[in-house]
Amino acid sequence: MMSEIHDFDPSIPQPEVERLFRKLKDTRIPDKPVVPDAGDEYGPPLEWVHKLYNYWSNDFDWAAAQKKISSWKHHTTEIAGIKVHFVHQPAKRNADKAIPLLLVHGWPGSWFEFSRCIDALSNPEDEEEQAFDVVVASIPGFTWSSAPPHDWTLQDTARIFDTVMLRLGYKHYAAHGGDWGHWIVRELGTHYNYRCKAIHTNMCPSQPPVPEEEWTDREKKAQEMTNWWLGKPGHEAHMGYAIEMRTRPQTIGIALSDNPVGIMMWVGEKYYELVDPKYRSLDDKDFLDDLCTTLSLYFFTSPSIMTSALCYTNNVRHEDYVGFNTQHGNQIKAPFGFSSFRYDITPVSQRSAATTGNCQWFREYDQGGHFAALEMPKELVRDMRECLAQLYAHH
Repeated sequence: MMSEIHDFDPSIPQPEVERLFRKLKDTRIPDKPVVPDAGDEYGPPLEWVHKLYNYWSNDFDWAAAQKKISSWKHHTTEIAGIKVHFVHQPAKRNADKAIPLLLVHGWPGSWFEFSRCIDALSNPEDEEEQAFDVVVASIPGFTWSSAPPHDWTLQDTARIFDTVMLRLGYKHYAAHGGDWGHWIVRELGTHYNYRCKAIHTNMCPSQPPVPEEEWTDREKKAQEMTNWWLGKPGHEAHMGYAIEMRTRPQTIGIALSDNPVGIMMWVGEKYYELVDPKYRSLDDKDFLDDLCTTLSLYFFTSPSIMTSALCYTNNVRHEDYVGFNTQHGNQIKAPFGFSSFRYDITPVSQRSAATTGNCQWFREYDQGGHFAALEMPKELVRDMRECLAQLYAHH
């Protein structure tokens, strides 16, 4: 099986790098908002836009980002006619006891979302800590994974990711995912639980199994966050991106594909809306660098900004998340753990998450947002290590 896996060089040719920054610097950003005093009612505030644009075009160091990207072992393999890209970083310490771990991103992230976690998981500082053989797979249509065919679902992606793990020689493994990655690892823990022995997630749309008057303050906040995100009919301010990608992925995809500032706004909006408020100022340089790397990867791997939209076209709609997760056939059978970050879309409780499957581990935070692997990597790594070491050993 290993013969079906090929080494992959993630280096971006220098002419392409120069073209990106040339196009960036040849773009004019509006000096005035869409209406006076718009703030962030109609999208990220103009001050934030200029700050991100100026940093990306003038101060961002792609060479440093490229060095980091190339520090890991990249591979591709073809399954069901799709070229699947993934990073495979075997454990460097305690390798004989390492747990194979599949990490799955969502939109508008990429495999790079786990850049702060890969080394910490595969090469722990403490010799006593659980080590992992880390596999970070790119969902079909993202970065270097080729686009899926018509009507491809996240359940299909779970099937081919399971094949990736088999081709790497892992008969059993654990998995973690957030955003769309949640539904991929949910499928693995539901219908492939004979191989996928434990799951960890940082997103788990669900509702408490008690009347609303019995909800805790945290559960009420979680519902408020979900309601804010989804909006009521006629007030779906945050859903515009999803509706466009669900219905017209080619239209918006072509509009953005060769347009770095278009990508910056379409992708960057979520890194403004769905993060811990402390990151909205863009004063954290590490976060800013990782955001610019993500934007750059979307541009360099065109047409991925278009084909990544297919996650929205062919899968469960936002308003149906809870119903989908609580259906009997979608209940996670493998033991799973959930880390609840306060500023994510669904920072739900343990009893809420347990309505969607076999939830045996839980931790709650008053910080952190949707992109936990970038916002709180130390905490997320600790949670994955603690949760999966416990659940994997007893399944």
